[in-house]
Amino acid sequence: MNIFSKPKYYKPGIGGSLVILLILFILGGIVSMVAAFIAAAINGELSMAAKTVSDPSGITSILSGKLSLIYFFQMIIPVLFIWLMGNSYSHDPMKAPVKVDSPHLGKFNFLTLGILLLLMTLGLSWVLDPVTSYFPMPDNFKEMFESISTRPVDTIVSVAIFAPLFEEFIMRGTIERGLLSKGSVVLAILWSSLLFGAMHLNFWQAIPAFVLGCLFGWVYYRSHSIWAVIFMHFVNNFSSIALFWALPEMDPDATSRENMVQLTGTDMWYWVLVGGGALIVIAGIFLLNKYLPKKPQSFKPKEILLADTGNENTAAL
Repeated sequence: MNIFSKPKYYKPGIGGSLVILLILFILGGIVSMVAAFIAAAINGELSMAAKTVSDPSGITSILSGKLSLIYFFQMIIPVLFIWLMGNSYSHDPMKAPVKVDSPHLGKFNFLTLGILLLLMTLGLSWVLDPVTSYFPMPDNFKEMFESISTRPVDTIVSVAIFAPLFEEFIMRGTIERGLLSKGSVVLAILWSSLLFGAMHLNFWQAIPAFVLGCLFGWVYYRSHSIWAVIFMHFVNNFSSIALFWALPEMDPDATSRENMVQLTGTDMWYWVLVGGGALIVIAGIFLLNKYLPKKPQSFKPKEILLADTGNENTAAL
């Protein structure tokens, strides 16, 4: 059996999803910090660690430029846990698998669906901007945006590649898939989106992450394509990086509206983007709802019946 197919046997419920999140934060956090300090030792940076006793900036100096390394090791731990659970369940003939990726695109093809999802993701990010403007951007994100020009590879790999791949596999490909295999579609989408928002640990990201997660979750349910939601996540994250990269004069401490006024002299274009984004999202949801399968059955595990009570062999229908 292909080792990459093991996760399809693990279908966590609400309790299992909380365990995954705890593993991500606690065990993943510890491993990622150890990896960062090992990298610092290899690079001859550990002399900075002496400052951490009296000056926390020592830790900041050691972690600087290692965002992708830290993120990879934090996220790979829950991924390994999911694989191990799936591998364990794969030996149980009574555990029916549900694939992580089983695309059914209705009347779309990958190109037309991709274009529509790209426009919807960008549109929704602008719709959410007036909400996020009420919350301050975390300092670590200000530092990240300010360092885009000096450490572009580290930023792009962590934010635009690792984040979509790991987070969508965990949130949609594992947690939502597990709940969808057990019943309620609404619960599966809302719960996975709630955890998706909570894992960001700040309101500036959590609220848009929850709303975006609901859209990602609905698209995943209707298409059963993990690559579709990975693409949407990539578009959302990369567009933020690209905007600051293309317009280095933007002030991270200012809201998007304030930056728009600074660049154009008016906030009219800001509200045009917000309103246009809303229209795109509404139109996109209408088209997806019309042309994607209404009630996909691929999340329902095939029933496994005992062929005979006195026989160990089982048959999967």
